[in-house]
Amino acid sequence: MSEEGIASQVLQENVGKSVLVKLKGRKIIRGKLKSFDKQMNLLLQEAIDISEQHTGEKQSEIQMGDILIRGDNVIIISVV
Repeated sequence: MSEEGIASQVLQENVGKSVLVKLKGRKIIRGKLKSFDKQMNLLLQEAIDISEQHTGEKQSEIQMGDILIRGDNVIIISVV
């Protein structure tokens, strides 16, 4: 099976589950994986930006709702 096939299979098994997505630019998003496509574009529900802010303040979470993440921005996807 190709790498693309393995990735699609793993994502398909985790649709509906909570995932952490690390993006270019040090963003980290947590949300429920609703769907994806062959370019690894991800549709997340109830998404929250949990990126660390380097302002010396306490880490804050920003509610984002439903979002679409372009696959070319994704570095890592992890099931929580």
